[in-house]
Amino acid sequence: MKKILLLLTIVLTLSLIGFTQFTAQLSPAEFDALRTEVAATVIAEVYSSIYNQVALQATQAALTPSSLGITGYGPGIWKPTPTVYSYMAKMTHQGKNYMQVRMYEDWKMSWTFKNVGPLDWTNEFYLRYYKGVVPIEGKVIMLPAVPKGESVTVEVHFDGRDAPGIYNAYFELIDNDGAVILDNIFSAVLVK
Repeated sequence: MKKILLLLTIVLTLSLIGFTQFTAQLSPAEFDALRTEVAATVIAEVYSSIYNQVALQATQAALTPSSLGITGYGPGIWKPTPTVYSYMAKMTHQGKNYMQVRMYEDWKMSWTFKNVGPLDWTNEFYLRYYKGVVPIEGKVIMLPAVPKGESVTVEVHFDGRDAPGIYNAYFELIDNDGAVILDNIFSAVLVK
């Protein structure tokens, strides 16, 4: 957290003492690259800080992320929730992405999620659509209750498309407090 505050302080200080004069000398492409690098650094620091806090709390509770089967950073791994990181999920299986279908042909996608947190999931957990092609089941797909250590498979169906192209649908796994515990869950299909 201190690193994040220090980085934000540096960015604000630079902007106050002439960062705009420095960036005015950059071409638009160089400026975009610099902005992307700064954003990536901030995001990496945030994820690193959160991961370290979760690891510390899990260790204090006689659990470690690796003992729960949680490894790595980034999308599709896990996200801490406001309820003291009690609910955690890991995607253990995903159906085939970028499969080819014909125009007007329906398709389906399935995902298997494992409850890798220390608490059972209630039947108030759900998969929430947020971008792309809306599935036939709608924008909210409710999950059954899942005891800790157990898995659940969710299958969604999509209507066929009337034009060729790549079609995507993106989802997030939401806990009973409305917090995202797994993101970047997606389906992609190539319509020929």
